[in-house]
Amino acid sequence: MDYNKTWEVMQGLEDAFNRVTTIEVLASDLEAAVNSNNINEIATISKAISAYLPTFINQYDKASKRAWNNTVLEAAKEQVPYRSASSVEREDLYKEVCEYYDASYSNNEI
Repeated sequence: MDYNKTWEVMQGLEDAFNRVTTIEVLASDLEAAVNSNNINEIATISKAISAYLPTFINQYDKASKRAWNNTVLEAAKEQVPYRSASSVEREDLYKEVCEYYDASYSNNEI
């Protein structure tokens, strides 16, 4: 496992997650519009959130998969935690990790 690659993908994951602040700002603006009963502003902000959210989810999903592939899957190739295993058992565990990953993300497709 390469330290620099790991740092890069984890930084990418953090950058993708930090985009959530845009949603926080929009939600705060929406709350203010609701409190002031500003129907036009409510409609505009709601559309903005609806347009931005799929982009945010897509970016975070890509960064998360890249981080997973470059950390967990790479570590699974090199070592199997909590188990002293043969290479056959390690290959089986690696396959289990891949299947878990595929199952986790196939349910969250956009």
